[in-house]
Amino acid sequence: MQVQLIPVISPFPAHKCGLYLEHNTYRDSYLTIEEAVVEIDSGEFWVSPEERAKALETKEIWTLHWYPDTPVGFIEVAASTLEAVLDAAKGMEKK
Repeated sequence: MQVQLIPVISPFPAHKCGLYLEHNTYRDSYLTIEEAVVEIDSGEFWVSPEERAKALETKEIWTLHWYPDTPVGFIEVAASTLEAVLDAAKGMEKK
């Protein structure tokens, strides 16, 4: 009997080096949501201005940080929901 492997579709973008998914890590450092948002603003990682506003409203921040080809260049996205982060990452992967 031959075993047929089923390909697994990953919700994450392709990456040859590390990939890091984080949720509300600002709470680990006792930062306020406002402080965390300003910190993310400095890197311009928000998926959209609407997602930034929603993060402030809901106090939820999801970030995905990955190295697509080498440990030097990285991509990072931030949003208020996991779904928004993954959708944005998939969109960047196709570019």
